[in-house]
Amino acid sequence: MTATMPRQREDAPAQRTIRVVAADDHPAYLRATTETLERAGLQVVGISTSGEGAIEDVRQHAPDVALVDLRMPGLSGADVARAVCARYPGTRVVILSAYADQEIVQLALAAGATGYVTKDSTPEEIVQAVYRAAEGEATLPAR
Repeated sequence: MTATMPRQREDAPAQRTIRVVAADDHPAYLRATTETLERAGLQVVGISTSGEGAIEDVRQHAPDVALVDLRMPGLSGADVARAVCARYPGTRVVILSAYADQEIVQLALAAGATGYVTKDSTPEEIVQAVYRAAEGEATLPAR
């Protein structure tokens, strides 16, 4: 996975560092995602293989964005979104999932997720979803 940062005008102020927590119960995918985020200039401040761990990382690190797998044992990505939105409103949640079913997407958004991207998205699309979430903008999968 490789990605590029958004272009910045030369006269624009320096772009702030976006802090991210990443959670996925598949360690190899989590490692690849984390590497992609870091190569794109995002600061990964916490990684977890569970929803509970993601919430704890958000509590400890106050990231701008939590990128969370939808289907994990224990707390799901939707559960994480619900908890983070209720307790840590400064953190936006982007759900990462293998599923693009509109009903599932709507449930994730209703739980408080700012964005939803599928695992078959390009690395750049995932990175861009994180950047957009940090700015309060939504990302949704193509229908």
